Amino acid sequence: MRGKIRTSGEKVTLTFSRIFDHSAVDLDKDLYKALDLPDDAEDGAIKKAYRKLSIQYHPDKNPDQASQAKFAEIRDSYEILNDPDKKILYDTGGMGAVRKHEKGEVEKSDDFEAAFDVTLEELYTGETKKVSINRRIVCRGCSRRPQDPKCKGCGKCPDEVKRVNVQMGPFVTQQEQQVPSKEKCKQDDAELEVNIEKGMRGGEKVQFPRMADQRPGMLPGSLVLQLKAKDNPKFKRRGDNLHMDLAISLREALLGFEQTVRHLDGHTVVLRQERVTQENQVAVIKGEGMPQRDDPSSFGDLHIRISIQFPSSLTAGQKEAVAAAFAPPPPREEL
Repeated sequence: MRGKIRTSGEKVTLTFSRIFDHSAVDLDKDLYKALDLPDDAEDGAIKKAYRKLSIQYHPDKNPDQASQAKFAEIRDSYEILNDPDKKILYDTGGMGAVRKHEKGEVEKSDDFEAAFDVTLEELYTGETKKVSINRRIVCRGCSRRPQDPKCKGCGKCPDEVKRVNVQMGPFVTQQEQQVPSKEKCKQDDAELEVNIEKGMRGGEKVQFPRMADQRPGMLPGSLVLQLKAKDNPKFKRRGDNLHMDLAISLREALLGFEQTVRHLDGHTVVLRQERVTQENQVAVIKGEGMPQRDDPSSFGDLHIRISIQFPSSLTAGQKEAVAAAFAPPPPREEL
C-alpha cells in the first residue's frame, strides 16, 4: 500500500507481513479471569472487582501501554458481565454467543409457567414472598476444571439446535438440526422474591427474566408465575369490590342491629342498621373493598348481602305479641 503523510507530504509504502485474526482471540477471552474472579462470581462481586481494578489500572495513574491495555481489558470484560443478557450468554456459550447476540442471531428458550398460590389477604395488603425453584443451568467450570468438586453433579446438556448449511441441488439452504451438546449442565436451586402488589388479581403474572432452564448459547426464557387466588371464607372478590353475606334475626330485621366486621388487614368495619331490613337487602360501605392496582390509595366498596333467619315456629305467647304489635291485614282479594 502506498500513500502520503498528510502533514509532511512524505511518500510512504506499507507492506502487510501477516493478517492477525483478532476475532479468534476475542472468542477465547476469559472475562472472569480479567477481573480476578471465580467463574461463579455474583453481580455484587463483579461490580466490586471492577471498581477496584479500574482505579488500580486507570490511565491517569498508569500512562504505560501495558496498564492501558489491562484497563481496556477490564473495562471490556465488565461491560459484558454487567449486562444481564450478555453475561448469561457468556456463561452458557462463551464469547461466540455474545457476538451472535450483538448481531441479533441468538435464540431464546421457552418461558416456564407455573401457578403461585396467594391469599386474598396478601392481595389486599401487598406482600413479598419467597419461592424456591430448581432449574437446569450450564456449568462453565466443567470445560476448564472438570475435576472441581462443584462439577460433581454435572451431566451432559440436552442436544443443541444449530443452523447448518445443506446442499440441495444447485442451492444451499439453512436447516435446523439437533446436535449433541459438548457442554455440561446441572440442577441448581435458587430462591426468588415474589413481589405481590396491592390490588393484584388472580390470573396476573409475575415474570423473572432469564430464570427458565438454560441451554448452551441461548438466552433463557422467563420464569412466569401466575397468581392463583385462594378462596376466602368470609369475602368474595368481584373486581375491586368485596362481597360478603350476613345473617340476622327477625328481631334485628325489625328493630335494627349493629355488626362489627374484621377486615382482611385486621381493621374493623361497623355496619349499623336502624331501619327495617328487607330480605336480601345489600348494604354498601364505600371505600372498604380492595385497593385499586393503579392507585393503591383508592379502594372499591364492601357489599354486604343480608339474609333474615325466620323462626321455624312461634309459641302461643309470641303469636299474641306479634298480633298485638301489628294491625290485622285487610281482607285479601281473590287471585
